[in-house]
Amino acid sequence: MEPTFLKTYSYWNGNAYDTPVNGVLGNDFRRIEVYFYPDAVKSDSVTYLVKGRTKVKKNVCDFAGEVRIKKIYHVYERDIDSPDCYVIIADYTLKEDATQKGSGEFRGVMGAYGYVTKDAPGVIQVDNIDQDGDGYMNRSYVGTWRSYKNPAVVKRCMWGDNRLPFRFDFDIGAGEIRVNPQYASPEWDNFMQCKDLDIVKLESGDSRATYKNPWW
Repeated sequence: MEPTFLKTYSYWNGNAYDTPVNGVLGNDFRRIEVYFYPDAVKSDSVTYLVKGRTKVKKNVCDFAGEVRIKKIYHVYERDIDSPDCYVIIADYTLKEDATQKGSGEFRGVMGAYGYVTKDAPGVIQVDNIDQDGDGYMNRSYVGTWRSYKNPAVVKRCMWGDNRLPFRFDFDIGAGEIRVNPQYASPEWDNFMQCKDLDIVKLESGDSRATYKNPWW
């Protein structure tokens, strides 16, 4: 797989920016932001060691863990001018720093869409062809978060590119994410009003400089 499978980024005006992705935590669908650093290490043929950060409200935690590929499905072959499509299924375990406030452990399943071209037949690339289309989702992480402080506290947690695979009554949008007013919060208001996209001029050598005061 190409390295970008395990790197978080967002699209804006046709460009990819080094940013966290969004998700939900708990039955109240609290906003969680998840960032993977771009330097994943392949420890064996199916296992990648990853590091990153999470943010819930103003609380930021560092994490480290692994993503282990379980299965790669060849979905279908397109016509002669289009790439072949694949689905990647993996397990993940991400452990937040136990010394940090509100930390815990994430476990679950990751699903991603990819494709292979004739120019690079040995590499599965992230399928972001329809990234600007309605309902686009990819690299979806679905599982749970368990508190270190109180192991009895287990919350469902999902994140990924754009739409989430299970919307429940949280996402009531048709083509794009629209947060149910029942779950409104300052954090989701910032997202819906694009206040997170405080982009400044791209600076050479650091795509994170395109955002003011990145927390990751």
